[in-house]
Amino acid sequence: MIPTRQMRQAIKERPTVEKKDAHLFWRIFRGTLVIMALCASARLLAALVFETYGGRWEIAAIIQVLASFTLFASLPKRQAQPPVEGKGAARHGQLPPWSLVIYLAFLGLELNWTCAFFWFSRRYGFFSVPVVGVTGLIMIVYAGIALLVARLTGGNWRIALATFGFVLLVPPVIVLRLGLLW
Repeated sequence: MIPTRQMRQAIKERPTVEKKDAHLFWRIFRGTLVIMALCASARLLAALVFETYGGRWEIAAIIQVLASFTLFASLPKRQAQPPVEGKGAARHGQLPPWSLVIYLAFLGLELNWTCAFFWFSRRYGFFSVPVVGVTGLIMIVYAGIALLVARLTGGNWRIALATFGFVLLVPPVIVLRLGLLW
């Protein structure tokens, strides 16, 4: 009897993670980082402003810095888009992930609120009408600057959003770091 040669069976590939599921993982991961960084930021603010927790602000600062750097490092790489002819060709690129936008907005609001609180020399409560009003006015001015930049750049919302993040964070950080309000 002559042995017959059998055809080899194709090796079945293992199912891989779908691209949609991978994006979902990174969204959840970035959302968790935003929550962790904002919680650490709130504790850091309470430690520095209200001098609570016995001045133990170092751990909160380390957690916030690590979560912030991890959030920025986990952002997806910007992909070049082919130019599109015709209507709608004025699109200037993708917006950054909303987790980053939300994080910067909350952090900027927190820092500006702290500056308004110190500006009144702690005469009013942290949630008083003058402190909330000045903080709201500051945020409206920053949003106006970002809208002006968007208008001047021909509707480039990416630059306008970067400008809003810059003016939202840099001035209060400089004021708080130099101690200009206390």
